Amino acid sequence: MNKLMHLVIMYHEIHRLRREGYKVFRIARELGLDRRTVKKYLIMSEQEFLDHADYPKTRDKILDSYENYVRVRLEDCPEASAAQVHDWLKEHHKNFPAVNEKTVFNFVLWVRNKHGIPKPFNQRDYSQVEELPYGKQAQVDFGQYNMTTIEGKRKKVYFFSMVLSRARQKYVVFRDAPFNTVYVIDAHEKCFEFLQGIPEEIVYDQDTLMLVSENKGDLILTNQFRQYVQYRGFKLYFCRKSDPQTKGKTENVIKYIKYNFLRGRKYEDLFILNRQAIDWLYRTANAKVHAATRLVPQQQWLIEKQYLKPVGELLNIEPETISYNVRKDNTIIYSSNFYRVPLGTYKGEETNVNVKVTGEHLTIYDTDSKEIARHKIHMGKGKLIGSNNLKRDYSLKIDKLIDEVSGEFRQPDSAREYLQQIRKNNPRYIRDQLLLIKKLTQTHGMDIMNPALDFCVENKILKATDMEHMAKRMHTEKGNNQESNMDIKMVKSLSKSVFKMIPEKSNISAYKSLMT
Repeated sequence: MNKLMHLVIMYHEIHRLRREGYKVFRIARELGLDRRTVKKYLIMSEQEFLDHADYPKTRDKILDSYENYVRVRLEDCPEASAAQVHDWLKEHHKNFPAVNEKTVFNFVLWVRNKHGIPKPFNQRDYSQVEELPYGKQAQVDFGQYNMTTIEGKRKKVYFFSMVLSRARQKYVVFRDAPFNTVYVIDAHEKCFEFLQGIPEEIVYDQDTLMLVSENKGDLILTNQFRQYVQYRGFKLYFCRKSDPQTKGKTENVIKYIKYNFLRGRKYEDLFILNRQAIDWLYRTANAKVHAATRLVPQQQWLIEKQYLKPVGELLNIEPETISYNVRKDNTIIYSSNFYRVPLGTYKGEETNVNVKVTGEHLTIYDTDSKEIARHKIHMGKGKLIGSNNLKRDYSLKIDKLIDEVSGEFRQPDSAREYLQQIRKNNPRYIRDQLLLIKKLTQTHGMDIMNPALDFCVENKILKATDMEHMAKRMHTEKGNNQESNMDIKMVKSLSKSVFKMIPEKSNISAYKSLMT
């Protein structure tokens, strides 16, 4: 069927659906057309449409003058891409017009078709491999997907998948943060529990979670993963770089998880998502006939699990502590981000701290295993993570101030314990609280402050401002008691003869003489 006949049939089909009452949007959806095309054909008469369809499609191209140049370059280098041709045109033709990259792509394609210059490509020859024996192999891969939460926000999830190469029995587990070596091991344990056994060999990508480096077949595993492999006793097979076809079974599973299970699903929380995934595995992924084997994975797994190595007791994996070097600016680098440690941690080039990753958090310890910082792991790169409080190590100064203030009281140990309770109750303003109490000891004296402290301890008053009110009240009561206990004394008055004194008066005539 030629192109014109195809267009005529499409035109009449559009008008038929319109007569049946279909709207433009539904017609476009039924026929797989653009709505603008449907509207254009609906307003055309049959003759107008035939004239339009028979109109010659050839027209001048904006790059026609460059045809010969492009042809010569393509004949000389047929594997050149349209982007390369675009760059050549701009390099060798100073007045080359500013056109869209798509325009150049279409023009290069037109030149290739017109002059018969196909673009060569290297095609790799594939052959279908024979099915492996039961229990021989499983394949592992990782994936990530952007889900939508029930609030309409975006949530990225990360998942680990394993598939038995013979039975095609699948397993998947999700996380809301990137996997690290600890959680990769934990995912293996969950998978072996689900499959009720361990295969002889597992195929992986060259992932840094398990592999430090590879040099022409020499594999260097991460310390923790190497110990785990030795404990479980399975063999490893790492694919070559940029060679996903080696583990095509699990590559297809990753797509299957994304577009059969995750697409269109709302994210509520991680526990619910993993529970839904297990239900999906039993309901669909392992229950439907496999497209390649034409067998049901669940039924094949009942056979294959007899050939798998028993799992035994499952491991409870503790997060690994890794040593990191502290930079001069009192930060460490983890996953391309900078995480603060308290100022003063850096003591020289050999300063190290220990880092433990637990869930979404990064915990930093000093060499004495004391926690000095805790951060939420950031997914970006090049970010400085950590609050401004880590710019100064205030804890030592606060401890010194507590010792100084508590030493003023009659019972320093009791005072120190009380001040530590204030610190625990309101750590953000502990400095202000301590300075106020120190000021009160200077203002009212320890005769007032000692009983004020006793009253606050007894009544569990943990604010310096309340202690201030109590000290003022005690000071006032003490002043009133002192005044009431004073002896009443008679004030001696002056002699009565003083009241009989008459002041000397000036003669008014003296002032009159001055005025005249």
